[in-house]
Amino acid sequence: MLLFRLLLAVGIGVSVLSVVATTLKKSGTELPPVAEILLGGLAVQGSGLVLLHLFVRRAQRTWSSAFGLGNSNGRALAWGAGAALVVLPLAYLLQSGCAWLLEQAGVAPAPQHAVELLVKDGSLATRAVIGVFAVILAPIVEESLFRGLMFPLLRDLGWPRLALWSTAFLFGAIHLNLAAFLPLSLFGATLAWLYLRTANLLAPIAAHAVFNLAPFILLALGVDFGQ
Repeated sequence: MLLFRLLLAVGIGVSVLSVVATTLKKSGTELPPVAEILLGGLAVQGSGLVLLHLFVRRAQRTWSSAFGLGNSNGRALAWGAGAALVVLPLAYLLQSGCAWLLEQAGVAPAPQHAVELLVKDGSLATRAVIGVFAVILAPIVEESLFRGLMFPLLRDLGWPRLALWSTAFLFGAIHLNLAAFLPLSLFGATLAWLYLRTANLLAPIAAHAVFNLAPFILLALGVDFGQ
């Protein structure tokens, strides 16, 4: 039911965004990039955060008890940040290799929409909005959903390997980027391992945040490091 409600909220949000953009285009104006990112982010991360909070409350739990947020927080944050710094260069190398293979097959790899906006629109407002969603909200919502709920659910049903790899591949798939699918999937498996290692969701959240922060800083500074 949580996944259904989340998909419904995302569908409604995307539909509203499409209607607004189409209406403005007919009137001869374009939807500002910052507004597009804000509406899209609220539809995905905003609705996800609200629905996750309601889910935790209905289960008569707190975020701390549900996701182990009180289990050696400093250690969990250190593990998460350290793992991200180790995985980042490997992920970029693997993504570059996947992009090269796609090009050899005649498929042009395309960057994510947020990346294109950071490159094309250098306004402070756009950077700030993308930064909030990519570095803060996305790690919290996605880790709560994938590592906090889906992974332990499948694991506790007796399918530990399926739990790890299905959530990892789904995590890679939702980013809708062929070149990044494999590195993001492997990163997803690393995030699940971090949760198992620390029993604290802050570890994968921190790793996810650092992983997103590095390319965000480079792109915001105008550094071109490819797809």
